[in-house]
Amino acid sequence: MRTITTSLLTTIVLSGIAHAAAPNMKEGLWELTTKMEIPGMPAGMPPQVMQQCFTRKDLDDPRKTAPGGTGDSNCQMTDYKMQGNTATWNMACKGEGAMSGVGSITYSGTSYTGTNRMTMKQGGNAQTMTMHYSGRHLGECKKP
Repeated sequence: MRTITTSLLTTIVLSGIAHAAAPNMKEGLWELTTKMEIPGMPAGMPPQVMQQCFTRKDLDDPRKTAPGGTGDSNCQMTDYKMQGNTATWNMACKGEGAMSGVGSITYSGTSYTGTNRMTMKQGGNAQTMTMHYSGRHLGECKKP
C-alpha cells in the first residue's frame, strides 16, 4: 500500500502543476526523495530515493520535476497559485480512495522541497497522510 499511496500522492500533487511556468530548477542529474507519514503506521518508513536527468525541455513541464509526475485523471487541482518560487494548491480525488488535501512546493535552483497533506475516509474513519518530497541537483546528466 505504501508504494501505491506514495505514487498516487506524488502523481496527484504534480498533475495540476503542468499549467504553470517552468520551475526554478537547474537542468542535469537530480536525486529525488519521497517520504510518507501516516499516523498509526510503523515509524521509520524508509524514504524512496531515485535519480533522474532533467533537460531544459523537461523543466518546461513541472509534472516532470518530482517522482511519479504522470498525472491522474481522477484528481482535480484547484486554487493553484505560484508566488515567487513557491506553488500552492488544493486538491480533490474521486473514485476508490477518494481524498482531498493541500500541497506546496518551493524551488530554489539546485534543490526543492514540498509537502502534501491528504485526508481520505477508510472504513468510516478519516485517515491523514503527509508526504514530504525533496530534490537536489547532483551535476551533469551521465551520457549512456
